[in-house]
This record gives sequence, C-alpha cells and structure tokens, in this order.
Amino acid sequence: MRRAFWIIVLLIMILASVWSQEAGELLKTYKRNFAIASLDVKIQIIQDASSIGSKEMGSLYLQALDYVLDNSSLIPTDQRFRQLSIEALGQIKDLAYADARHSIWMLFETDRESSVRVNAMNALGIVSKGDEGIIENINLWLESQNNIFQSGKIPDLQTISATVTALGRIGDQSSFPILFSVMSLGYSEHITKQAKEALLIIQGDLKDHLLGVIKTRPLPEKKAALVMAVESDRLDDDKKGEVAEFALDVGLHTAANDALLKAAARDIRFIANRALSERKWSKATPLVIEHFDNTLLEYDRRISRKGFLLEAIASLGNMGTHEAAVRLTQYLVLLNSYTENGQGFDEQIMLALISNLGKLGDKIAFDDLMYAQYLNYNAPVKKAAREALENLKW
Repeated sequence: MRRAFWIIVLLIMILASVWSQEAGELLKTYKRNFAIASLDVKIQIIQDASSIGSKEMGSLYLQALDYVLDNSSLIPTDQRFRQLSIEALGQIKDLAYADARHSIWMLFETDRESSVRVNAMNALGIVSKGDEGIIENINLWLESQNNIFQSGKIPDLQTISATVTALGRIGDQSSFPILFSVMSLGYSEHITKQAKEALLIIQGDLKDHLLGVIKTRPLPEKKAALVMAVESDRLDDDKKGEVAEFALDVGLHTAANDALLKAAARDIRFIANRALSERKWSKATPLVIEHFDNTLLEYDRRISRKGFLLEAIASLGNMGTHEAAVRLTQYLVLLNSYTENGQGFDEQIMLALISNLGKLGDKIAFDDLMYAQYLNYNAPVKKAAREALENLKW
C-alpha cells in the first residue's frame, strides 16, 4: 500500500511538472503574440487567455496594462485602450496578481474615466494588502474627494464607492479616519452604509480608532465618533467610559469659531456627560464639574436648555465623590442666597440638586441642606431637603 501511495505521488509530481512546463510555454506564446499584435488583436488575446482560466497568465495581463500606460496619450481618442484596460484589470483581480499593483495605481492616476477607475480600484482592493505606499495613495485620493465634496462640488461617486469597498477589503488601520469621514459627510445612503461596514472590518482596536478620530478630526466627526462608541456593541462599558471621558475633555477645551462648531462642541459635552453619568465614571469627576460649570453658565445665558443642566447635576450625583458633593453644595449655597433675597427658585432644579446631594450622602452638604428648610421654599423642596439630610453619612 505504501509503495502504491508513493507511486501515485510521483505520478502527480511528474504531471504537475509537465503541466507547469506547458503552462509556461503557453504563457510565452501569448506574451509574444501580444507584443506583435494590433490593438484589436491584443484585446482578443486577453479575452482568449481569460477563457482558459490559467493562474499562470498574470504577467500577460500586467503586460497589457503596461502597454496601455505606454500609450496613455492615445486613451482619450481611442476607447479600445480602455476596453483592454478593463479586460486586464478584471483578470488581475480574479487571479489576485499582486505584482500588477503598481501599474494598476499608475493607470488609476493616468485615466480618470469612471469605468476604468472603478475596475482599477476593485483590483487594488484585492492585490494591495500590505503595500503601505499604495494604501497611502488610496487614502490620500479618497481624502481629496472628501474635501471636494465638502466644498460643495460633486466628485466621482462611482469611484468613491469602489474605493470605500477596496479600503475595507484591504483593512489597513491608516484608512480608518478617512473612511470615517466618508461615513460622516453624507455622500449617499449607499456610500454611508459601505463606509460603516468597512470601518467595522478595519484591523486594530475600535476604541483606539475612535479616540484617534476624536483627537484629530473636525468637531462634527468627533461627535459622530463619540456617538458610534457609545452605541457600539463591540465596546464594553469600560472602553465606552474611556472614550466618553476623552471626548468630554475635547468638547470642553476645543476652540470653536462659529455658532455651528460651538453647538457641535456642546453636543459632544452633553453626549459624553450622559455616557459618563450612566456608567458612574468617577475618574472623570473634574471634567464633569467643569462641564457643570459651563452648562450652568449657558443655561443662565439661555444658550442651553434646562434639561442639560438637570443632566449635569445628575451626573455629579452619579460620580459618588467628595469633589462632586462640594460643587453641588456650592450651587446650593448660591440658590439659597437667591431665595433668601426674594429672587424666587426653580422647583425642578432645586429638587434635582437636593436629591443628588442626598444620593452622594456627603456631610459637606449638612449645613446648607439644613438652612434650606428655613427659607421660603415650597413643601416639596423642604421635604426633599429633610430626606437628603437623613441620607448623609457621618
């Protein structure tokens, strides 16, 4: 049995060697004929070679691309060059013939016709993995299209769609921020969906990618990255907390020059604060205090709604720290002074403030909660103050 097995293996090796020699000779014949043929015949040769389905024909298709590049000045006036390009690109893609990748990129840069570029990008998505230079070129091209779109012009959407798919297939980490921009800019529902799918298969840690966007990209994209992090089922609560803490810092300290950007920075703060509050992320207490201060000022200036101030108060209550209790107590001192001077009070804000001081249970609030019972507050507020006092820890 063992002897028969080795005889079969030997026969297979002999047949493979013969087939390889025959395939090599066939390839030589195709390449020789291609070199001397007219343009119409060159197209027929490529079509004929593709019908054979031989994996050895990659260099023939590369030869066809290089021929087109050598005659690039004729492309605009003779569509047969584009037909030859598309035929060769399809076969290179099917064979995953990586040696052709540089010629494919040169063709992409040389011929701006959509059908050629789409086919070139489809091939690059297969053959360019690991080639940092080509990946960088693709990233830069797509970023330039993002800039064109943001300027109000309409770029080549077909090629952008193919590029998004290609970068998703390549999966290189460097493409994440550019693909994120594509997702955020609102090209079309189809391209937005493609970009989101591509982002989810990019190599590396999703948290780190999103932090990179929040750190380096424009405010609207920072906001979108934060939303993606908070809503993602691929990040656990700890990672979401880390992203939200970083985003709150960015939202507080990023300069914004116009009303739209200022609104985006506020939105980042509100979303991040809510995420931190839900997770009782006490490490972020200093930032949550700063956010409360900003939100209080904005509420007084009628820039932010009362709901955001109530959230900021609740977030401090969820921090569970002495520092949070100190800040809320300071606010209670202020509101008590207003009420004592006859300026009136907002019951909803007072109840939120007192209940969160009770939740914190820090004795720092004792004197001012006690004092609130002597002021001209209504019954619900005084009742809340008594209940909060009972919760204080000694």
